[in-house]
Amino acid sequence: MSLSALVDSNELPLSWTRGSFAVPRLQYVRLPLSRLTWLAYATLPDSSRSDWFHDHRAGQRWLVRGCPEQVACRLAASGWETFRVGIEGVIDLAGDGLQRRSVRKMARAALRFGQVSEIPWSPAAVARLRWLARESRYGQRPQLRYLFRTTFDPETRLFVFGDTAGVWQGAVLLTQPSPTTAVTELMLRRPQAPAGVMEALFSFVGAQLLAEGCRSLSLNEVPFHHLDDNLRPLERLITLIGRQMATVYDSEGLYRFKNKFAPVWRPIYLCVQTRLPLLALADLFAVSGCLELATSGLHRRQAV
Repeated sequence: MSLSALVDSNELPLSWTRGSFAVPRLQYVRLPLSRLTWLAYATLPDSSRSDWFHDHRAGQRWLVRGCPEQVACRLAASGWETFRVGIEGVIDLAGDGLQRRSVRKMARAALRFGQVSEIPWSPAAVARLRWLARESRYGQRPQLRYLFRTTFDPETRLFVFGDTAGVWQGAVLLTQPSPTTAVTELMLRRPQAPAGVMEALFSFVGAQLLAEGCRSLSLNEVPFHHLDDNLRPLERLITLIGRQMATVYDSEGLYRFKNKFAPVWRPIYLCVQTRLPLLALADLFAVSGCLELATSGLHRRQAV
């Protein structure tokens, strides 16, 4: 089975995008225990269609996460197995989610101490974003890998909150799969940043995108949350495993922050060709850095 159901879809998995490249740029990871190939994300040429994938890495069994329901249904129709693993918040930029009184109040408070601007790509900007990542609230913990984009690349857009001295206090990194859709990849905030920095960033980003004709902004995934409790056994197992990381990965706090912008929530799926071996869950836990993060939390608790 090819990846045509992915490439030809109007929607793409989270962190997939399109760009002005001659050939697709793929980030894939070989999962050692299950022997699946995890296609973490991709940048596809604007003109790319499924014919490019027909012979690509023939014989591989693929795993893709971050799939919206439309993409998951297309894959299921091609014989893939799909599992709900979280929810995605999507802001209607023409709505009032970013204009709520609480959001505007926090944004105004932060803007007394600096301003938001979009930063053009440059090697210097890449280095400054890496510095901000190290300075952020969880910058000294083991970092997650392949679950979203963390590097400022030419196919991404970077917005930062700089204080009056020009020091970056917060940032939002985006991909834009189409002219009318954008996806939040990375959110960073220094611990000493003024209150309301993230609200100021998202208010600016939303206004800028709307002025350009963009209609929706995805806040990306909140893992291990669901719209209902009607889960299949393996979905319950994935959720149970994920929620054991609550002390080091605050998905509930992430949900509360994103929910303040009144997004529409929709399910997100993990999809795999033919069937999902249980070993693939161990693979994902280790390769993505979740195991290191969980272990670091255990060590901190023991130290206390």
